[in-house]
Amino acid sequence: MGLNGRPVKAFHTSPLLQKLAGAKSNRVLVLVQLSGGNDGLNMVVPYSDPEYYRVRPSIAIPGSDVIPLTDHTGLHPNLAPFESLYGDGVMQVLHGVGYDNPALSHFTSTDVWMTAGSANDVGSSGWLGRYLEASNPELLAAPPDHPYALQLGSGSPLLFQGNTSSLGVQFPNLSLLERFVEEGILFDEEFVPDTPFGHELSYIRSIANDSFHFAESIQTASETGANLTEYPSTNGLSGNMAITARLIRGGLGANLYHLNLGGFDTHSSQISRHRSLMDQLSAAISAFMTDLATDGLDQEVLVMTFSEFGRRVYQNGSGGTDHGTSAPLFMFGGGVTGGIIGEQPSLTDLAPGGNLKHGIDFRGLYSSILRDWFGLSEDDVLDVMGASFTPLPIIDSTFITSSESVHLPVSARLTGNYPNPFRYRTTIEIELDRAQHIRLEIFDLQGRNLTTLSNRMVSAGTHRISFAAENLPSGSYFARLTTRSGSQTHKLSVIR
Repeated sequence: MGLNGRPVKAFHTSPLLQKLAGAKSNRVLVLVQLSGGNDGLNMVVPYSDPEYYRVRPSIAIPGSDVIPLTDHTGLHPNLAPFESLYGDGVMQVLHGVGYDNPALSHFTSTDVWMTAGSANDVGSSGWLGRYLEASNPELLAAPPDHPYALQLGSGSPLLFQGNTSSLGVQFPNLSLLERFVEEGILFDEEFVPDTPFGHELSYIRSIANDSFHFAESIQTASETGANLTEYPSTNGLSGNMAITARLIRGGLGANLYHLNLGGFDTHSSQISRHRSLMDQLSAAISAFMTDLATDGLDQEVLVMTFSEFGRRVYQNGSGGTDHGTSAPLFMFGGGVTGGIIGEQPSLTDLAPGGNLKHGIDFRGLYSSILRDWFGLSEDDVLDVMGASFTPLPIIDSTFITSSESVHLPVSARLTGNYPNPFRYRTTIEIELDRAQHIRLEIFDLQGRNLTTLSNRMVSAGTHRISFAAENLPSGSYFARLTTRSGSQTHKLSVIR
């Protein structure tokens, strides 16, 4: 059986899903693909850099229009709905994400992102597909009654391609999914030619509809779940995000969703086209996050945007930009650390072809999601990624589920701070089961030590240590407690 030319199967038993089930995890990853190559420089704007305006004389975003995040970096004005998400610490910006020896082909680079491979060795299985592949082949004949992952909209089947088969449940468009939710069928058995071929087609469609095992679970989840906020009705991505929220709230049980927003190949007339895309992206995700936050589901959902590549630094002669390399991406959710990770790539120290050099390998991001969000061990992460990559502090330590990093030392606990968020001063609380030497430090998102609040022997009991942040700008910071038992971190949010 197939859908849109691709096999339709459940994401059935797999090493990842077995681990999630064992941990009783309700955590969800929602991937939002920006297809075509998003212009990261006009999405996250280096508005204080005169070089940006020199090389983009007619397509640069005026500094007066930028939504500032720092004194140097800001958001495209049509991303205004993200300003409050960033301020609340549930949005994260990662600068300069890419990979070595990048491909400038849409197809090759997309495959690299889907497989976590390289331009020289793309591979034939997806980074999630390798975990979603069946570990018990006999279950193919009797799949579970609900899917573990869904692909909504035009997709990239390779993402969920396993070593032996494609495991994706894909709905190419919202109307097909809505028909399925309403009627429990994928294919119209009546709208066929009144010919022998038409009769055969109707019969085949009836078999396909009858054999689709997930009708009841998807229908039930959609009917049980509800959207608790309004979504833009003319926005295709919003429609897919709205039904994603309904399915999550309705208890479908899927841990993985892949959505798509196309149109980012802006070789010409970029200003108006990119403005519309930024509108669609921000309206859809902000509505989704507002919806989930209404009843706390934003604590269980991680959203990540990505594109196959960015655009070149220099504008071209058609008022657009050509294929580039690295670009920023966004993450959203109650579990993210918030703020900015990485440095804005230099606009003068460029790679060949006038392209940005990347500072963050996207495979390090994947590794961190698998380890810190879904709780896989380092060995399991190494198995699926095929190599070791530098992890990133994308998940707040209080949300980390990894068996290798979640267990707090029994002798010392960094219990939190109050108030949080705070403007100028907060109190950090530590509980010690026995007297010991502690070191309590404050770091920014780049990992720089800002101050050491304590570095001494401390008696058993509860200790409260004051931290003054009058000289720090708004944003997210980390308190790190180090003892002989190990270290723990906690996110602090400064809001002016």
